[in-house]
Amino acid sequence: MLGAIIGDIVGSAYEFNPTNDYDFTLFPEDANYTDDTICTLAVAEALLRGQQFGPSIHSWCRRFPLPKGGYGGRFRRWVESDTPTPYGSFGNGSAMRVSPIGWWDDDLEKLLLLAKNSAECSHNHPDGINGARAVAVAIRDCRNWRAGTINSYSRVISPNNILEYGLRNALRLLSVNVSNGFNLDLNLYRNRFDETIRGTVPVALYIVMKSHSFEDAIRRAVSLGADADTLGAIVGSIAEAIWDIPEWMKVKAMSYLTPEMRSVVQEFYIRVYKNTVKSIHNITQIKEYNMIPHTKSITPGNIQFLAPHQVFVFGSNLAGHHMGGGAKLAHHKFGAVWGVGDGPAGRTYAIPTMHGGLNVIQPYVRKFVNYAIAHPEQQFLLTRVGCGIAGFSDGEMASLFNGGFGYPSIYHVPNITVPQEWIPYLHP
Repeated sequence: MLGAIIGDIVGSAYEFNPTNDYDFTLFPEDANYTDDTICTLAVAEALLRGQQFGPSIHSWCRRFPLPKGGYGGRFRRWVESDTPTPYGSFGNGSAMRVSPIGWWDDDLEKLLLLAKNSAECSHNHPDGINGARAVAVAIRDCRNWRAGTINSYSRVISPNNILEYGLRNALRLLSVNVSNGFNLDLNLYRNRFDETIRGTVPVALYIVMKSHSFEDAIRRAVSLGADADTLGAIVGSIAEAIWDIPEWMKVKAMSYLTPEMRSVVQEFYIRVYKNTVKSIHNITQIKEYNMIPHTKSITPGNIQFLAPHQVFVFGSNLAGHHMGGGAKLAHHKFGAVWGVGDGPAGRTYAIPTMHGGLNVIQPYVRKFVNYAIAHPEQQFLLTRVGCGIAGFSDGEMASLFNGGFGYPSIYHVPNITVPQEWIPYLHP
């Protein structure tokens, strides 16, 4: 699923400014999530909550009415309607949002039904339904092929193997005859903005088949000069199942998302991880398949004493009036200085959380994380800053520590411990 989001964000800058340069900038300044990401997350949340897809997609699009690039004409009217109904679409929107389903269930019959249901609330043309089914099946088949061959020294990821084990069933759903292989002349699709299933999904499958890494697949998709964000999303969703995603790209992509979006991504992968462990018994396979969440040291509860190398990290106000909660403890026991509301003092570190929204707090978080990196000899006991008197939720505050704004996720800073309550919201 995150592969679709990355393909969408990378492609967003080139949707209306197409490029044929393979070496384009992956995350330019004007990159952002589009309707592709919003709808993908809506499908994921519907799966997590056991909800119908249509209402979930409708609700998410209403909550995010102005994504980069906007919504397509007919789909926009569907979003704006209080009683949305299917409109016979055979556009690629059903295929770009279906990726969570490809990770959700191995049972083919159930998967096909879920994909159909996710499509037909708006895209109820047979092409719209089959396009969604094809992408979901491709993800399922590719990830199962990968999981089953992880410890095989003879494993070779070649176009023939990707076709044979990962894409064959998907292409059959699109009525593509693969008995003599699968070939497309991509020049016929270059610089051609085609939003239909038949003009997008076979192209995406062919690009995946010819690629040799996740990044290579994204670059091939976007540099075709076509519907860059949606083609990138579909290609990325399948490429993730074959090669996984470079860690830095995961961190970068998550930095574009809102706390609500990040929370859904995190919860989805935790659920998928738990489900997959039931069917994969070899722990070596699980680890190599990158489904084990990173371990992270937890901040002790009710801290009353500090080891010589430890620093107590608390939420403060800029005036440094340490009158309650963790700030009071920091002042009375660990050397926080009255009047100092930002940065190190004594055996403490203050992060101002009382004078604005999350965007105002973000620079102070960046300052803290970079300070911790510069002082590896110390261990920073990060408490639930901002979750007391300041009134922020654990998810909101944890989202600020996932990196992407000039600092890494605190998962990658070994000398920072984290509150247990934040674990569901933090991203490796």
